[in-house]
Amino acid sequence: MTHLSPLLIAPCGINCGLCIAYLREKNRCPGCRTEDAGSLNAYCARCRLRQCEDRTGEYCYECAGYPCTRLKRLDKRYAKYRTSVLENLREIRERGVAEFVEQEKVRWTCPECGNILSMHRDRCLHCGRTW
Repeated sequence: MTHLSPLLIAPCGINCGLCIAYLREKNRCPGCRTEDAGSLNAYCARCRLRQCEDRTGEYCYECAGYPCTRLKRLDKRYAKYRTSVLENLREIRERGVAEFVEQEKVRWTCPECGNILSMHRDRCLHCGRTW
């Protein structure tokens, strides 16, 4: 599977393909949409947004309670990773997940080596370039 794919966009709007747990070589997390919950990293396995019973569609923005308190808290936590789940969900809603993924490819590709950057690191995992 490619690092950036619609199948790697979590219901909350996080791009699992940019996560350090997905990008690492050993014990790779398959992304939160996997059917095999036992293969998820511990954080994702217990994520209440991933398991939300109130969500009525594929993404959180389709819920009547959107944006919920949990989603707002996640958005604040991910600001340090240069990511806004609320902005991601807005883009997905307005442009579709395929176009969102194409934008992500441009935004998160290392200009030095062309590999995918991790949102959780401030340097490229392949060439070491800081960004």
